Amino acid sequence: MSDIITTTGLCKQYGKVLRVKDLDLKVPEGVVYGFLGPNGAGKTTTMKMILSLARPTAGTITVFGKPVNSKNRLAILKNVGSLIESPSYYGHLTGVENLQILCALKGVSEKDIDRVLQIVRLENQKEKKVGQYSMGMKQRLGLACALLGNPKLLILDEPTNGLDPAGIQEMRELICSLPKQFGITVMVSSHLLSEIDQIADNVGIISNGGLVFQDTLPTLHERSRHSIAVRTLNNEAAARILGGQGISCRVQEDYLLLHRLPDNELAGYIYRLFERNIGVVRIEERHKSLEDIFLELTGTGVSL
Repeated sequence: MSDIITTTGLCKQYGKVLRVKDLDLKVPEGVVYGFLGPNGAGKTTTMKMILSLARPTAGTITVFGKPVNSKNRLAILKNVGSLIESPSYYGHLTGVENLQILCALKGVSEKDIDRVLQIVRLENQKEKKVGQYSMGMKQRLGLACALLGNPKLLILDEPTNGLDPAGIQEMRELICSLPKQFGITVMVSSHLLSEIDQIADNVGIISNGGLVFQDTLPTLHERSRHSIAVRTLNNEAAARILGGQGISCRVQEDYLLLHRLPDNELAGYIYRLFERNIGVVRIEERHKSLEDIFLELTGTGVSL
């Protein structure tokens, strides 16, 4: 599988502040690539540089195997659709009229309008004025605008912002359908870990402008280490006894944390505690959540 976007040593500096630092992205073709990070991490700045809306301070960007520069810019962007920040529209015009204007600007046939409206499920609302659209409908219209011209790559910046749960579910389903049904690679940013977890095939995590993780979503899940939490009536004594048996454990709050063990081994160690008159009052199996993994990777206290 080839990479549809690659960046090498990508940097962006505003004044004395380095917003994006030595970013090496690899977005494979035919996937939903989740670009994850807290607000202010550098996601939007990175996407703007990929779209030539901001000039890199250093580094290179390649899209469709071509370097993004003044020579290739227009040829590349003809095959890229984007929705950065909030969608723009004329509220006093209908949905179809807004799309007609964009067709003229992009040099796309108006025959494409019905296709994109069907994809985003707005075909029954196309004669309604956009000012009367719900937030979810406006976001879907923005997605329709990005899909005009049948792009090979779609870049979406926080597309579920401001949506209610029903709108988020609709947008999620639409994004997931694009690679499978239409062969469109999607790069989508979010500060919501739960959103990326439900739509992405590959994930890049950015923190303070630097990339701290990039791989498939299952690989990220593999970082969730399982452990056994045991609560006793005397944790210090229990830790000494288990340590004498060669079991590594540590005290955390009111529990002893052990590496995950086969059931028969765990039962044997618990029996030894009973033999030494150490009462065991609770045994739990624990694993790190994706949020825990994110905080571990970024070293931040930002809750996603």
